[in-house]
Amino acid sequence: MLDFKSLNPLIHTPVRLGIMTVLSQQDSCDFNFLKKTLDTSDGNLSTHITKLETAGYLSITKIFQNKLPNTSYSLTQLGKMELSTYLTKMRNILQQSEI
Repeated sequence: MLDFKSLNPLIHTPVRLGIMTVLSQQDSCDFNFLKKTLDTSDGNLSTHITKLETAGYLSITKIFQNKLPNTSYSLTQLGKMELSTYLTKMRNILQQSEI
């Protein structure tokens, strides 16, 4: 039986899955990189980042570069674990549904 209900709904939305996937490939990246890579608006990205941060999946670092604020993001250990679990469950679903 395909177990869709076991997929983490916090990660399952396209933008949040994109954020988590991009950050799994980088030590960290800034807001503008995520925005450009995911082709989304400031408000949309900010909303999704807040949800992931509230869940403890992201850590945020704010610094100044050349007197300009810069915010970067990285996955926490919990975020890495949750993404790994999500991907394992998705792989199982995909393997079961191959035609």
